Amino acid sequence: MTAPRRDPRWLVLLAAMAALLIPAVIEAVYVSPTAVFMDDHHRNAQVTLGNSSDVAEEVTVEARFGFLDTDSAGTPFVRLIDDPPPQFPSAVDWLRLFPIRLRLQPGDRQVLRVLARPPDDLPDGEYWSRLIVTARRAPTEVAGADTTLRVGLNLEIRLITSISYRKGNVNTSVTIRDLAAHAEGDSLTVLVGTDRGGNAAYLGTAYFAVVNGSGETVRDWSTPVAVYYPIHRRFVFPLDSLPAGDYRVRVRLETTRPDLPEDQVLPAAPVADSVAITIG
Repeated sequence: MTAPRRDPRWLVLLAAMAALLIPAVIEAVYVSPTAVFMDDHHRNAQVTLGNSSDVAEEVTVEARFGFLDTDSAGTPFVRLIDDPPPQFPSAVDWLRLFPIRLRLQPGDRQVLRVLARPPDDLPDGEYWSRLIVTARRAPTEVAGADTTLRVGLNLEIRLITSISYRKGNVNTSVTIRDLAAHAEGDSLTVLVGTDRGGNAAYLGTAYFAVVNGSGETVRDWSTPVAVYYPIHRRFVFPLDSLPAGDYRVRVRLETTRPDLPEDQVLPAAPVADSVAITIG
């Protein structure tokens, strides 16, 4: 698998990691929604780009193939692949974005149009792209005694959001593997391996609970998850001085996502697993 390109000058906000529909903000630039769903009946979509600051921003947009992945430590990131081979369900070649360059004045909003033109023989399934919005502070003119200078910051900030195109019969499922957990100090680390079934990404919520010997839940948390390919993800939660003793960590995955339209979350059977831990 091709490694993602990394540029230390860029600060990347992984909005697509959680596929949130609330506006994503990078400095002054925001994008809404941050998860776009398209299909054969809805081949056109709109995304709003806005500038909430008091200075102009130069913005470019592009579509690239990518999906949520994890590194060797279990930290999530968006893996971008240029020229993906045929086994990857890429929508990039037949997506069109208008406009691809724009200048947002302070307080401006502009609509970005996303058009899907898939081939007629496209097999059933879900196809992915990442919408990458790159913002640069627009140069400003500074007048001197007898000269005018154009001054700008050489900094690019990227926002990565998701586009999903669904063709025909789509379905998904998930399984949990290699569950492990350990407590260190006041922190709980949980390692969860997940595999996806079906022909579409799994979008859901992971529910975590620490249960004592009496079966009582003493701590619980939840976080959105997305599974495109097999991953092994690390989660860290505060234990807040939980008394020493033996416990179990329970993990449950469900296709419940309050941040996504209900009709866009593909149903799947919930799955659960648990593991014993000792604190203290």
